[in-house]
Amino acid sequence: MKLRTVAPLALGLVFAVSTARVAGAQTPPPAAQPAAQPATQPAAQPAAQPAAQPAAQGAQPAAAATDATFTGSIGVLLVQVKGDQTAAYESLIAKLKESLAKNEKPERKAMAAGWKVYKSSEPTNGNTLYVHIVDPVSAGQNYLETYKLISETFPAEVQDLYGKTKDAFVPGGLGRLNLTLVSALGTP
Repeated sequence: MKLRTVAPLALGLVFAVSTARVAGAQTPPPAAQPAAQPATQPAAQPAAQPAAQPAAQGAQPAAAATDATFTGSIGVLLVQVKGDQTAAYESLIAKLKESLAKNEKPERKAMAAGWKVYKSSEPTNGNTLYVHIVDPVSAGQNYLETYKLISETFPAEVQDLYGKTKDAFVPGGLGRLNLTLVSALGTP
């Protein structure tokens, strides 16, 4: 086999293994299983659900992934979405993009500047993999605070958005990677 063939296969294998490990070790993203939040502070934390939603008590283990504050210079989030829920998830991402664009906070502008979302063309067990690549990472910012980020700009829309997207996520389908560049092979 030539090197040009092996490198993409190796990269694909790394993502497949990472996804399989993540699927067995993580719970769904906070957007899928938010925890209770006082009615006076809707969507105030990454795991927060809008105030009017009943809490899913005990549904999320204490060690669940609710933090994507990256420590590397590049961050990657892997999010598996149910195949029939891609439109709902993509509407959430569109509203997140709109919210970040309209938000005047410098830290939100910095988050948006390096954040790209990709969709895998190949389904996995009928699910769709979304890859969020953050390059550069905005230090100290939690990239899993989807509802909080949206509520900063569109507080009245968070409740409806949560209702439409809460069941879109595959249980155990969230992964996070902190990356540090070792070498840029195309530069001298």
